[in-house]
Amino acid sequence: MKKFKNIALVVSLLSVTLVSCLKEEIASPVVESVKFYTIDENNKYNEVTNPQSGVTYTIGVDSNADLVVIWPGGERVTMKKSGTDIDSTDINGNVVLAKSNYYSDYGLLRAKGLKTNLNDQIGWAALYKYPEAGTFDLTVIATNHGYDSYDYDQQVFPFQVNIE
Repeated sequence: MKKFKNIALVVSLLSVTLVSCLKEEIASPVVESVKFYTIDENNKYNEVTNPQSGVTYTIGVDSNADLVVIWPGGERVTMKKSGTDIDSTDINGNVVLAKSNYYSDYGLLRAKGLKTNLNDQIGWAALYKYPEAGTFDLTVIATNHGYDSYDYDQQVFPFQVNIE
C-alpha cells in the first residue's frame, strides 16, 4: 500500500510539473497600421491615401492579433421620444440607439463594430462606407487568446481618419 501511495505521489507531482511548464504566456496584440483599400478588376487591393465619403472601402488592419473588431465611428443614430427632438433613454439613463458603430457606445443596445475576416494580402479586413466627410475616431479592438484556456489579452487602438 505504501508503495502505491509513493507511485501515486510521484505521478501527481510529475503531472503538475508538466502542466505548469506548458502554461502559455499570452502575447499582447499589436496593431501596426490601418489602411483603406479599393479592389480593381483583377481582384488586387490598391491602397487609398485620401478616402472619400460615399465610397465603399476595405479597411485593412495589420496586426498579430487572433481576433480584430473595427469600430469605424461613422454612424450614430439615436431614437427620439415620440413627436419630439429629445433622445430616448433607458432605465439606466443611457441613450437608446437605433444603430451605432462608435466604440464610445460599446455595451449599449444596437452598438456594434464591424466583423472582420483574415485576408492574405492586407491582414484583417472589413468593408465600410463613410456616409459623410469629416474626421472620425476609428477604433480597433485586438485580442489574443490563450491556448486551451479562458485567458486573453485585449487591447484598444484608437486612430483618427480623415474622410474627404
